[in-house]
Amino acid sequence: MLRLLKDKAMSLKLKSKLMLSFMLTSVFILLLFAFIFYRYTANTLLEQSEKSTLRSLTQLESNLTHVLDTVNTVSRSILVSSYFSDELNLDEIDSSDDVRLVNDVYSYFTELMTNYEYIHSIVYYGDNGIIIGSSNQKNFFQNDRGHSNFFYQSSFYDDIKTTDGPVLCGGFNYKDFFPGSSFNSALPRYISLGRKLKTIQNTTGYVVVNIQESYLRSLYHDDSKKLDGESMLLDAHSRIISAADKSLIGTTAKMQSMDSKNAVSLTLEKGDNKALNENNQIIYYPYENYGLSIIHEVPYNDLFKDINKLKALIAWLLILFVILALVISMFWIYSITRPLNALISAMKTMGSGQIGVRMDEARSSDFGFLTYQFNQMSQNIQTLVRENQVIQEERHELALQNLQNQLNPHFLYNTLNTIKWMAIVSKADNIAQCVTALGNMLQPLFRNTKTTWCLKEELQYLTNYLCIMNYRTGEPIAFSSDIAPEILNCPVPKLLLQPLVENAITYSNPSADVKNSITLTGVQKNGVIYLLLKDNGLGISPDKLSVLQNLLASHADCTTPLDRSALPEGIGIGILNISRRIKLQYGNAYGLTVDSEEGKGTAVTITLIDSPEAHFPIS
Repeated sequence: MLRLLKDKAMSLKLKSKLMLSFMLTSVFILLLFAFIFYRYTANTLLEQSEKSTLRSLTQLESNLTHVLDTVNTVSRSILVSSYFSDELNLDEIDSSDDVRLVNDVYSYFTELMTNYEYIHSIVYYGDNGIIIGSSNQKNFFQNDRGHSNFFYQSSFYDDIKTTDGPVLCGGFNYKDFFPGSSFNSALPRYISLGRKLKTIQNTTGYVVVNIQESYLRSLYHDDSKKLDGESMLLDAHSRIISAADKSLIGTTAKMQSMDSKNAVSLTLEKGDNKALNENNQIIYYPYENYGLSIIHEVPYNDLFKDINKLKALIAWLLILFVILALVISMFWIYSITRPLNALISAMKTMGSGQIGVRMDEARSSDFGFLTYQFNQMSQNIQTLVRENQVIQEERHELALQNLQNQLNPHFLYNTLNTIKWMAIVSKADNIAQCVTALGNMLQPLFRNTKTTWCLKEELQYLTNYLCIMNYRTGEPIAFSSDIAPEILNCPVPKLLLQPLVENAITYSNPSADVKNSITLTGVQKNGVIYLLLKDNGLGISPDKLSVLQNLLASHADCTTPLDRSALPEGIGIGILNISRRIKLQYGNAYGLTVDSEEGKGTAVTITLIDSPEAHFPIS
């Protein structure tokens, strides 16, 4: 589908292409601007909403803190009261004094609850198992020596034991503190403030003051403050202790920080967390006291209700801009393409074979330059046609001369073949083999006039050369090669290895105790061919080696011929020319590197590009 649209677009006329490009560019820029503007506006609204919510929550915090401070003061007054200054030692209520003491505690708790209407019940839990509780509905006494009551089994109890100050906890209801009460769905839920009672020696008990959850909720979620969305109150353990959805109370909320300081991603144990985070801005606000924090949800629908109007306005502006851009581009592009259309018409005329077409120069400086260049091109084509006729005549003459030159190598091969058979008749096998090797060396040079051949042909040429050199020196040099099969058909410059082998033979070790040898290895790695030629000859002195390495590493112009007289003494021109040929053909990243140790031998590494598509056919 995309290829079809691309082919369709490429087949349009230049005028249509320019109009389409202008329209697409304009629309893209406008959409990008609209997107950036919309994102900026949305982020600004989110920041303003966050700041406004935090200001409201800060104001509501003072109301909640005031009530909790008062309840804390009540718990402290119980701590210092005469009833609990010592541990209550009541096994059973079996005397009038015991009854009087318990009734006095009931009356004391009732008086406190009367003075503070938001305190719904007060319960004392002795460390010895004595439980005394009072609410506006009933009183409660229990001797729980085994600490089986829910309070002693709860994490609330553990927190109070390990904390010297007040501890807040939620998720309890009336039945938890006053067992045996008939179930009533309207019984209040509690947010409890607990504190341990201590004497000089040790802890004697714990007092829990229960506040109605609905009352505290009215303090931190006040509709008069016009806060949109829902709020939840969390304790120090991130447990929900107050919420509109009562099923969430007692569950844990997990928050993950986002871009801003107070905006979070919220995960609840119940409900659709994905929809919750996608549809609401969630603000996390920690209170300074009692380990409390509040989570407030602001629906995006309420937050962005005004921005939808902005989206509609941007859409209408986009449509209007597209229409205006279309009209303007039609007139403007027509004035631009008119000279181009005239140029295209003239070029078609020339393409039909009418050479020498000329155009009237345009008034525009840019198109005037084009028409001038077209007229120059037309004139140059006429000149080139005439010159081409002359070249064709010269090429015909050269072809005849080339046919004549081909007779000379043929005569040379016949002559060498005659010498070979004369040597065989004379039983001079060494001369016959030497002549055969020479013929094998000359034949590919005359047959293939290109500057490259495959590595396999280079090795064959090198084998014939070594055959001749072994007869010449009288002392055969051991030669071995280990070439990866996959690179035998790769193209390499002609006579790449022969000059290097010739150097190895020239500077071989003359000692009769040394068996001179030359080894050649070749591998391909990451698209690069590495050829390593090593010998055990005399090597190169450190001074000459340093000079040679610098010359090989140089990026000097390789097209300028080398001046032999300018080279340092002892540096041959052959190895430098090989490096220059490689760099000219493959680039400065390739060529030769030399490593040598005087008296032990020399190693030459050749690096070439491996182009699989340029490999010669496998023969």
